[in-house]
Amino acid sequence: MFRIPQQWLVAVLIVVAVVCSSVAQEQPPLGSFAFYHPVENWLRLPAGQPLGTISWVDVDAQGSVYVLRRCGACGQHPQQGDPPSVVWKFDRKGNFLGEWGKVPIAKEGHSLRVDRNGFIWITDTGAHQVKKFRPDGTLVMTLGKYGVPGDGPDVFNMPTDTFVTQNGDFFVTDGYGNHRVMKFNKDGELVKTFGSKGSGPGEFRIPHSIVQDSHGRLIVVDRCGLHETGCTDNRIEVFDTDGNFLDQWSHMGGVSLYITGGDTLYVGVIGKIFIADALTGKVRGVIEKAGINHGIAVDNQGDVYAADIFDGMHRFTRDAAR
Repeated sequence: MFRIPQQWLVAVLIVVAVVCSSVAQEQPPLGSFAFYHPVENWLRLPAGQPLGTISWVDVDAQGSVYVLRRCGACGQHPQQGDPPSVVWKFDRKGNFLGEWGKVPIAKEGHSLRVDRNGFIWITDTGAHQVKKFRPDGTLVMTLGKYGVPGDGPDVFNMPTDTFVTQNGDFFVTDGYGNHRVMKFNKDGELVKTFGSKGSGPGEFRIPHSIVQDSHGRLIVVDRCGLHETGCTDNRIEVFDTDGNFLDQWSHMGGVSLYITGGDTLYVGVIGKIFIADALTGKVRGVIEKAGINHGIAVDNQGDVYAADIFDGMHRFTRDAAR
């Protein structure tokens, strides 16, 4: 019987180990991300009414889905005489639960966030305001002066997003006109402002979406300017709560952000949604063919929702392990 010399066997095992190690490094680690597939026709709209142009989406702790309906049939932006934005509420199965709120929601709704206590925060780029509502639709707080843009401490210029911290303080990206982030205490008193117009570290073209990780760091999407032709380098900037610049990530771009427990960061871009580590920016996975993703959210079952201004509401659910 032919015997393989021991030194040959050792050499072969070393080569195999090296090859396997190389392959393992090229592949995502097992369980690093889930695969998703779209859920078709899951929304049951009220009879005779189209979904229209929607701007943002979020979910509450019970799984209810809040859709910020910018307008019924106005294209991307409302025109003079169009009705104000409203919120439509659905259950997790897509059943329509009603039009939310008993007061005008927004002239041109931009973002909608549900905080940990169930309050709903809406930014209004048309009226230059930020509003806080109770879960029953009662208006609690209004910041900014209706229809009055400005760069002072008590006004906004087309604010884009909000994020509420654990102690009730909140941040507003005052994005399209002022290129800044504003920090308020829980009573709505301005604490500080940071950022200025530009594309350098700590500067903004359009701070469009904001979240906070478990270490307290602020993660902000900085979009290309409204009239910046040929721009493709949307980025994410990271700050401490005092507004000091810490880092920036350019490998994902970005339009909208959502963060879940365990510091899982969802980054909506045009055409896809990245799933990343909020502490490092490392991409764990990606959801393809996801539309515009102007606003995104994730429910407590892990389903991902994306508000597409041009193509309605997308929903993606995780596949079983492959």
